[in-house]
Amino acid sequence: MSNSNAVVLVKNSIRDRTILRASNLRCTTNMSGSKKSVFIKVTFLKISNIETVKEQFSADVFIKARWREPSLDHSKGSDNLKLDNLWNPKLVVQNVLGSPKQSSWKELNFGKGGEAFIVEKRRIKGTFAEMLELRMFPFDFQDISVVLTSEHPIQELEILEDEQELSSMNVSCFVDVQEWELKDYVVTEAKQMTKEFSETKNISFPLLTVKTLAVRQFGFFVWNILIIMTIISLLSFTTFAVDNTKPQNRLQLGFTLTLTGVTFRFVTNQSLPKISYLTKLDVYILFCMIFNFCISIWHAVITRFKDNSDQDSMDFWAFIIFIIIYSVFQLIYFMIVVGSYIWRRRKVQQQEKEYQEKAVKLIGESWKSNRKITSRSKVRDGRASLFFG
Repeated sequence: MSNSNAVVLVKNSIRDRTILRASNLRCTTNMSGSKKSVFIKVTFLKISNIETVKEQFSADVFIKARWREPSLDHSKGSDNLKLDNLWNPKLVVQNVLGSPKQSSWKELNFGKGGEAFIVEKRRIKGTFAEMLELRMFPFDFQDISVVLTSEHPIQELEILEDEQELSSMNVSCFVDVQEWELKDYVVTEAKQMTKEFSETKNISFPLLTVKTLAVRQFGFFVWNILIIMTIISLLSFTTFAVDNTKPQNRLQLGFTLTLTGVTFRFVTNQSLPKISYLTKLDVYILFCMIFNFCISIWHAVITRFKDNSDQDSMDFWAFIIFIIIYSVFQLIYFMIVVGSYIWRRRKVQQQEKEYQEKAVKLIGESWKSNRKITSRSKVRDGRASLFFG
């Protein structure tokens, strides 16, 4: 080996050790009070298999994390420098399940003023947990999210959305279009979580939720459950056509209709996880079952009145009262469902508008022309507008 080559190797070794010492010194300073910022960009490359019962979905996600490394400012970088030896935010995907397929690598980038940034790129393909809010089922809007946190406490690190790059998603690769409508926008929400290490020591960690939105296609549940239950509950009025002197025939019809409603109740349970609250579909089915039950009880109670004229009069007014109760419930239920759906959809449209404005600001007007809207999504929007304006 020539003397000149040996000198170059020694200089590179000294420089790398100097950089590492500077980085370690900054980490020590960071532990003493300063806070590092990590900027996150997430791209949903593919989303599939949104499972309501298991409360999970499959996704292929690209995560880009960027943070400052002052010890490398104005340097030209070095192939011999190991970025893994420098400070690391120790990012963790909180809601990934099992052992996903993932790969990661790091790069050294510089800003316009020579500021050094370490960029960690990670691609994860696997199954993610998602806590679904099902009170409005089947007219529900569900967040599809990736939750990022760190092993560093919140006093040392903050996780923020990257304002210089746009988080996005690939809607064209979505395969569950028959069950869900996937919205073409991404929003973030910064929080913190607390872990209890002992009775006297709780430590908070930064948390960043990057999410998009999936709107359930409710047509299947309307035509196959709600409409059928409406028909079954309406048939309970036909029991009044049987003479009130034959309560056994009335009760037989009422019990048959009630048992049919119980069967539909079991069908809906197979479409939902075991939750402790009632969904909008549960409320409707339970009302229909209770309504049939009340009519059956009335047919049993009226036999206790021996006067035929009183029976006819009471039976007539009971029939009118049941019609009023049924009509009022249907009207209130329809108004609540439609009103909530329209309000939520307008809120989503506002979020889409804000995301589009942000995209145009970061990328330019070419962003709109590059977004491909499939004809199927146009048909879905058209159908929704027919129902809800």
